[in-house]
Amino acid sequence: MKSLRPLLLLPLAAVAAQAYTLELELGKSHPTGRQDSNVVGLTVATQVNESFSLGLNLNSRGLVGGTPAIDLDARTAFAELTYDLNARGGIRPFVGAGVGYSWLSGTGSTSKSVLATDVFAGVRFALSENLDLAFTVKNAQFIGVKDSTGANKNTITDWSQSVSLRLKF
Repeated sequence: MKSLRPLLLLPLAAVAAQAYTLELELGKSHPTGRQDSNVVGLTVATQVNESFSLGLNLNSRGLVGGTPAIDLDARTAFAELTYDLNARGGIRPFVGAGVGYSWLSGTGSTSKSVLATDVFAGVRFALSENLDLAFTVKNAQFIGVKDSTGANKNTITDWSQSVSLRLKF
């Protein structure tokens, strides 16, 4: 009976092999009242169950323009929860939300870091068993960005759309 125990672990190993994802995202950001900029991101996630995944999204975008004028680079880390609406289909819509922290650098603001939140929706298409193509629309909020005097706090709303490749392990 002892020799059968390793065989019982094989199904668990197969599940664990599909439990992690790595996603590279490229897109365009549209902060409200500001100039468009590029978004580059990387997400590492794990499946909680068939429909839910928990991930860490690291991304970079610009927050430029507006009144008063700012020219900031935002580097953000989000903890995100994603819900797949059709986890078994070839076309898989999803929704999600996240909370994180953004490090700011540039001119026009005295804030060095702020709280950030996001909500998103999208659709994934399976290219192969281990590779998906995803299109995502995301709304991010950068909360408490101080102006150049440091007196006023603002929330910058940023809409972005991106395309990403998702590799499943």
